[in-house]
Amino acid sequence: MQHPFFTGPQEHFFRPLTHGDRECCATVLRNLFDRIHGPNADYSEALTRDVVLNIILQALSDPLLRASVFDMARTTTADEERLYANELLRKLKEHGWLEDYKDPIDLKPTLKLTRAGKVMSEALSSLDNSRGKTRQRNMRSAKKALSAFVASQDADELLDAYDFAARVVQDLQDDIEYFRSLIQSLTREALAQKIAWGEFNEFIDKRFAKEYAVRLVADSAERHRGQLMELLDMARALPQEDRAVVDEHLLQRAVWLETHATWRSPTLWLCDRMESMVDAACNLKLPMLRSEMNNYVRRFTSLLRQALSLDYGAESALGRTMSWLKEREADERSDLLEALCARLGTTEVRLPGAGMRWTVRDREIEHAPLGTLEVSEASRIEALMRRAEAQAFAFSDQDVLSGLLPHLAGGRLSLDQLPIDNAVDAVRILHAVGAARSSEGRRFMTARKRGDRVENDFFTADNFELEADLSALSSHTDPT
Repeated sequence: MQHPFFTGPQEHFFRPLTHGDRECCATVLRNLFDRIHGPNADYSEALTRDVVLNIILQALSDPLLRASVFDMARTTTADEERLYANELLRKLKEHGWLEDYKDPIDLKPTLKLTRAGKVMSEALSSLDNSRGKTRQRNMRSAKKALSAFVASQDADELLDAYDFAARVVQDLQDDIEYFRSLIQSLTREALAQKIAWGEFNEFIDKRFAKEYAVRLVADSAERHRGQLMELLDMARALPQEDRAVVDEHLLQRAVWLETHATWRSPTLWLCDRMESMVDAACNLKLPMLRSEMNNYVRRFTSLLRQALSLDYGAESALGRTMSWLKEREADERSDLLEALCARLGTTEVRLPGAGMRWTVRDREIEHAPLGTLEVSEASRIEALMRRAEAQAFAFSDQDVLSGLLPHLAGGRLSLDQLPIDNAVDAVRILHAVGAARSSEGRRFMTARKRGDRVENDFFTADNFELEADLSALSSHTDPT
């Protein structure tokens, strides 16, 4: 059983964030995290009591935060600010955000964020969208880590590749939620007859130019998908002895794999999970991100065009009328609408007179009369030949497996040992490795890359060794 969280000093952990000054407290926690663990952290100075008090006093310099703490109807003295800073520091220590710590070098009493305080402060810091963030390029990082694993067979590299691949989907989902929040903000601003220029400029100047442009081009999942799949196939094709050693190291470093992988090899399970995550990023999350981005830009453009045409900000006739209707009671609004309807009701709609000329832009093209349809024996033969040529080299994975399994019943074979009697056999050998590594072929056979190459009259390629699973063949004689 896990240790309960709300015990000891953490019994009332979130109490400092439940009072009227909670916004000031959240700002102090964000500043503390940036001071200790942020990109601009100052590691040369220890986090003493005076440093924390200065961070609180700097937060109080903001008029909005100051108004949430003190009564603005009267003047606040420096002693009152200092008293509040000491009281907030006491609350953070009492409820498990900060703790006393002795510097091991000079044994001076200092402070530090507790483990729970660090995690929660980081969450508050990451929720602030106005702060600059440096995102990792997870697709390229996953590819580099997976390439290093194939070269060195280091279990840590495979775990790093798995973590980077998981962050790809997570980052895309965060981006989708970000655009949905922008659309909601646009709707709120439109109801208040405003245009969200600030958010749109921030999106164009900061977010899109520095993050989304790179993620959709240089770090795109679709761009690196093919290379990642090749590296995953190479990782799956490791010899069984080497894979057993990697599996043992993986179980030592990541105990949770034993629960998730169950009876499968942890290496193969991680490769399959990375492939599914990359597929989800390419087939699901990236289209959703493009759609949400398009919806946001289209919605903003529509609102901007509507605002410019209706002239919300100026004292136009329509704007004054809408404001008057909004401020009046229901009876007065009804009277004005009836008056407008009576005035508009006298409008007469007529067709344009004979003096107006219409310009014909599209002239109808005269088509030649269709001839009679004649079906002859030569046309039938030509159609059959075209169909046969189109289907001559169309092989599914099941067709390739059906042709390979009879040859593998006697044991393992390499590609250069398979017979080539015609063009169909040559095409089947070309598709053999892909069919063996497909979702259907993995149940029946494995493909391992060899150091030599296969050369014949039809093609030259890397040589692979194919081996069928006899137990799978006995239970599934036909993969179809």
